[in-house]
Amino acid sequence: MTHLLFTRFPRKAGSFVQELQEILPGTTVACAPVLEAVAVTPEDWDATAFSLIRGEYSWVTFTSVNGVLAFDALAAELGQSTVELLGAAQVAAVGTATGKALEALGILVDFVPEEQSAAGMVAEWPLDEEWEDPTEVTVLLVQGLTASPTLEAGLTDYGYTALTLGVYDMQTYPAHQPLVERTEEDAAALDLDAARDALASADVLVATSPLILSTLAEGYSGQLPPTVTIGAATGAAAREMPTRVRPAKISATTTPAPADLAAAVADLLHSSE
Repeated sequence: MTHLLFTRFPRKAGSFVQELQEILPGTTVACAPVLEAVAVTPEDWDATAFSLIRGEYSWVTFTSVNGVLAFDALAAELGQSTVELLGAAQVAAVGTATGKALEALGILVDFVPEEQSAAGMVAEWPLDEEWEDPTEVTVLLVQGLTASPTLEAGLTDYGYTALTLGVYDMQTYPAHQPLVERTEEDAAALDLDAARDALASADVLVATSPLILSTLAEGYSGQLPPTVTIGAATGAAAREMPTRVRPAKISATTTPAPADLAAAVADLLHSSE
């Protein structure tokens, strides 16, 4: 029997498990979120909110569902909706899940890259070289405190003024007062110690972010099992790990779509035979 460790909450794993069972019947999946988001209030939030109200940002980007939820909570504390606060600014989402979270709040999303990552946002950014002077464009990047500088650096290279707004932090699961309320289903989630114990018997690890991967590996004494990574950044993080823990085999998928993840797991297992 194949054992898999998936670094997500059980509530987010259902579609993936279903896809996986169709390809690899009998596979067991243990869910270990490793980290979960906790809302924070930026020190410059009041000033940023006033700048939004005055229409000083041409674009506002969101690189996770957590960022959308935390920003919406901050807006509510001001007696504003996210729609009201964003005003006429154009809105970019890193992927379909983030885009749907924005649309659920009534936000029209102007840009979603095909490659669902910060690097994809930079590579596919809708530049308007004929009509737009980049030095007159200010972009607000709504993100977590531990977000990589990829998007900020890329937009700055285009000539834009890119300002970051950290609205949530990632803390070890189970965190105190998490941003997203846990469900009854999430009671089956493994904590960090149990997740590290599960690595010893896992045939495949599915890692959803560089921070989660590094947190899971920290303090682990063995080599990580063959690993499927989501996104270029997570794949790079896996390849750059110390030799003693680096997975012997790494397979990267560019999207978090359940069917794509399941196919990547199957391919990785077949290549290990």
